[in-house]
Amino acid sequence: MKNDEYVRLGDIIHQTDERNSRLQVTTLMGVNLSKEFMPSVANIVGTDLSKYKIVRKGQFACKLMSVGRDVRLPIALKRTEEPYIISSAYYSFEVNNESEVLSEYLMMHFSREEFDRELWFYSGGDVRGGINWDTFCNVKIYIPPIEKQREIVKAYKTVTDRIKLKRKINDNLAA
Repeated sequence: MKNDEYVRLGDIIHQTDERNSRLQVTTLMGVNLSKEFMPSVANIVGTDLSKYKIVRKGQFACKLMSVGRDVRLPIALKRTEEPYIISSAYYSFEVNNESEVLSEYLMMHFSREEFDRELWFYSGGDVRGGINWDTFCNVKIYIPPIEKQREIVKAYKTVTDRIKLKRKINDNLAA
């Protein structure tokens, strides 16, 4: 990959499909429209959890089947060490090479409203408002040099951490 260019998602990511075959992971999660993992609300009584996918740190989970209906892509980046399991209806994937594309930078791109609008546009031909994996992989995104990605991620994290701190302070003052 050259530095500072638009690239197809499919050229910088690949699907993961590790199954919970030995039932070693028990934390079942879903992905919400706020682009975060959340505890699943699914009734799993009698469900074979060995068919569920494992998501590990640095991997993404997304649900492509409802982009048109929700006008957003439910997607999340796994940032913590403890693995989760997700439904096999989700796609899971990771970056091919972290020395070329940072997962955190990619998640920032996935969080942009413009990205959601573009996927919503592509979902127009599906009766349920979904897109398929090939369509997702054909979306082009801008990838700056790795040092620039690090600068952008660091600045973004600084701002979001300050916002969280100010909200916490406001909540404490309100209480």
